[in-house]
Amino acid sequence: MADHFARLTPVPTVAERKKENRELPHVIEACKSGERQAQQQLYQQFYNSLFAICLRYSTDQDQAKSLVNQAFLKAFQSLHQCQDYQAFPAWINRIAVNTCIDHVRKAKKRRTVAIEDAAEVAIPSSVLDKIAAEDLLSMLQQLAPMTRAVFSLYVVEGFKHAEIAEQLGMSEGTSRWHLSTAKQELKRLLQNYHHR
Repeated sequence: MADHFARLTPVPTVAERKKENRELPHVIEACKSGERQAQQQLYQQFYNSLFAICLRYSTDQDQAKSLVNQAFLKAFQSLHQCQDYQAFPAWINRIAVNTCIDHVRKAKKRRTVAIEDAAEVAIPSSVLDKIAAEDLLSMLQQLAPMTRAVFSLYVVEGFKHAEIAEQLGMSEGTSRWHLSTAKQELKRLLQNYHHR
């Protein structure tokens, strides 16, 4: 996609969103036929949600933009598989998550950690209530890539440790260790944020 599309698009109004949802089947069919304008429309319609997903797995916005573009490329290449237009948003979000998982796998270091029982760390809700979303995302991006990926898959996407272990090629214990490490590091970062 053109570079000028690699930025957040304006958030649509409720009326615009309803119109987009009504037009989605037609836009998808036009994309299947290779119509560039329809592809651009689909890209703009789903860019924000895919960017938010990819940003959770990225070290910075540039990497997230690259992952978004990779996810859209995969989506356009396999659009013929999507027959249920109602499920399209979930389908394209899943492609973005899988693209991020592939990215994490490729960047994965060969070092294996085998700790079967990771300690749970509680983050006080009073601290979470006062933090801006951008600051929380910035803290998440400070985590090591694999730790950030496990945290995002478990906490945000709702994966179980067995699923994470299978997707990322690690043991369930290692997945638990990464989650515990993420929570500990986020707790430390949140405490520093709270004391500013």
